[in-house]
Amino acid sequence: MPAKKVCIVGSGNWGSSIAKIIGHNVKASNRFDPMVNMWVYEEMIDGRKLTEIINTDHQNVKYLPGHTLPRNVVAVPDISEAVRGAKILVFVIPHQFISKLCDQIKPHISEGTIGISLIKGIDEGPDGLKLISDIIREKLEIEVSVLMGANIASEVADEKFCETTIGTFCLFSCQKNLPG
Repeated sequence: MPAKKVCIVGSGNWGSSIAKIIGHNVKASNRFDPMVNMWVYEEMIDGRKLTEIINTDHQNVKYLPGHTLPRNVVAVPDISEAVRGAKILVFVIPHQFISKLCDQIKPHISEGTIGISLIKGIDEGPDGLKLISDIIREKLEIEVSVLMGANIASEVADEKFCETTIGTFCLFSCQKNLPG
């Protein structure tokens, strides 16, 4: 089985913290491509592009200063390029941007891609409240799990003990156990 490529969709303090953990973990496993793309909304910081700073200095000086990102985490400013070839999409952006970003991602994902949402919050639309994971699932037509916890990005980056819950939905397992 070929190694799975991981893409982190977002690069704020939470995205950069998770990039640090994922970057180290994929290097330690032959099940994953060792290079991790991290989509970065391009910004200028003291006359330099944020992607250039991350890729050269291996730090997100704006959102997670003082923490070194692994060299195998590559900042990519184009969402289409960032997700290309990825089989695992880790979503860590503010919830209000998810719908538009999914529309941009959709043409570039392949069959068998899965998502993991670390996005807190819910969306309020014309049909009422909606889980962010449901928006991702519906727009991209992929399975999505959710990772949540009372975690602080800097503590995750410091590799302190954190408690997290992963929720997943498996249609096959649920259908298999239905009566009748």
